[in-house]
Amino acid sequence: MNELKKLGGIILIAVAAFVTFHSAAQKRSVPDSIAICLPGEPDEIMENPPVDNSASRIMTVEEIALATDSILHNYDSEWKTLSMQGKLSFTGLPMRVNVKVYMKRGEAVILSARAPILGEVARIEISQDSIVFINKHTRCYNIQSFAGLTSDPKTYLCDLQDILLGQVALPGNGRMTPELASKSQWILMPGDNALIHPTDPLQIRGTECGFVMDSSCWQLRSFVLMLTKPGVVVSTSYIYGEDDWTLGLEISVNNKKMNGEVDLSYPDYSPAPLEFTVIGNKYKKVDVKELMRF
Repeated sequence: MNELKKLGGIILIAVAAFVTFHSAAQKRSVPDSIAICLPGEPDEIMENPPVDNSASRIMTVEEIALATDSILHNYDSEWKTLSMQGKLSFTGLPMRVNVKVYMKRGEAVILSARAPILGEVARIEISQDSIVFINKHTRCYNIQSFAGLTSDPKTYLCDLQDILLGQVALPGNGRMTPELASKSQWILMPGDNALIHPTDPLQIRGTECGFVMDSSCWQLRSFVLMLTKPGVVVSTSYIYGEDDWTLGLEISVNNKKMNGEVDLSYPDYSPAPLEFTVIGNKYKKVDVKELMRF
């Protein structure tokens, strides 16, 4: 029975990832050759030996070792701060808005959205202990706490930052390593796709996550996180271009979906800082439904 549940989880992750990735791909063509140096300007293509992926199959130890080397090659060197500029569209927003994403390594992720004439209309602020959604137009907010989730919140936030930047990081366990690779299931699938599914010891309790990779260059195409009990699925997708890239996001709660995408520049590593919003009497705490009213 447990094996059936695991198989079901793998299938759901693969389906959700394909839906998210192909939905984003339909809106933007994928280049014939894809660079693998995100974040930063793509400047190198890493060649891998050809593989037979005409049908789904478990990868061999040798193939996993080569794939892991490629993924390690893709990682960006350590950075302290970065920012990216772009355009955001999301469920509930009446128009595409300008967006700035600011990150401080292991400490902060801030997404600020601005609309013409109105100025800053919304923010998402992620710290080591919480995520705050702020509607500045209606002056209300919603906060979700991470307190007690882990004894090492900085590692979790670093992993989240890596995933948002299109890199493979196992939540709570860090970036992919040969040791982590040996504890994950690797499945080649049709169409130059491969699924990496961390085994139970590497999964956060009550969740299932997985990565869909482009097996021709081992660049991340989609990340899926499922919360098993509440019926929540969070999917991200990545489409890479020469001058910019697109991050897609889909959130499904009991089959009710919110989705959006951000067209982003490649990172600037010497950005002007953004600070967390001071939540005071000016803001009213509300539920998610009310928060989305603009």
